[in-house]
Amino acid sequence: MEALQPETSASTTRWYFLLRSIAVAIDYGIYLAIFYAYVRHFGSPTDTGYRVQGCGHFLLLVGLWGLWLPLPEVVFGRTFGKWACDLRVVNLNGGAITMGQAFLRRMLDPVDFFSFFGLVGFIVAKTNPLNQRVGDLIAKTRVIAE
Repeated sequence: MEALQPETSASTTRWYFLLRSIAVAIDYGIYLAIFYAYVRHFGSPTDTGYRVQGCGHFLLLVGLWGLWLPLPEVVFGRTFGKWACDLRVVNLNGGAITMGQAFLRRMLDPVDFFSFFGLVGFIVAKTNPLNQRVGDLIAKTRVIAE
């Protein structure tokens, strides 16, 4: 396959970043809803909310994250949020990504999305020619619009 070229039009780039933001909001919105329901159902009430204790709960919630985000990117090339926004994750040659690449991308989500309210990921993606966030740069992947 031929290497992917950068997006060029300013309006296309703005639309692309909006779609990526919506996809992230959908994916993590659903995950957080599942997380909340789990903690509410299995947790113990406290003065400030609910709390789950034990390594098993932690491992289950991390495992759910691993199933919800990296696995669909490998199997389908996209998460539910990316599907809703007509986006796809590909390697730098335009082909399917590996589980290692998907996992590596997601391990850097805290840097891209949650540090300084997503400013780090946005600035990195905005300032490189293939619009890659930190996770994409490290994993050698990219998100494309279909």
